[in-house]
Amino acid sequence: MVEGVEAVEAGRSVAVGTNGRIVFTSTHNGTVNPAVDTVAVGSTVTWTWTNNQGVSHSVQSQGATAFTSSPIVSANGQTYAVTFATPGTYQYDCAVHGAAMNGTIVVR
Repeated sequence: MVEGVEAVEAGRSVAVGTNGRIVFTSTHNGTVNPAVDTVAVGSTVTWTWTNNQGVSHSVQSQGATAFTSSPIVSANGQTYAVTFATPGTYQYDCAVHGAAMNGTIVVR
């Protein structure tokens, strides 16, 4: 799991971590957590980083629907948002960590 990542869905903040919904998983730090989140069509998911480790991260889509945070996020409080207008399954990962840091958004 990425420490300090949170998702905001339809104006509602959802903390990501052991007490919240997981939308990003990381195996590079030895942890593996569920990495699937389900949102309604039209929802905006925002990734917000509290980067206490000084490690850069990003969000980039895998597949036909393209989205990517640019530049790569490395500072506390930086955010990246995507509004999902079409139902489907959207897979993403971190450009820096690849398959070791990934997640899925299911839009219904």
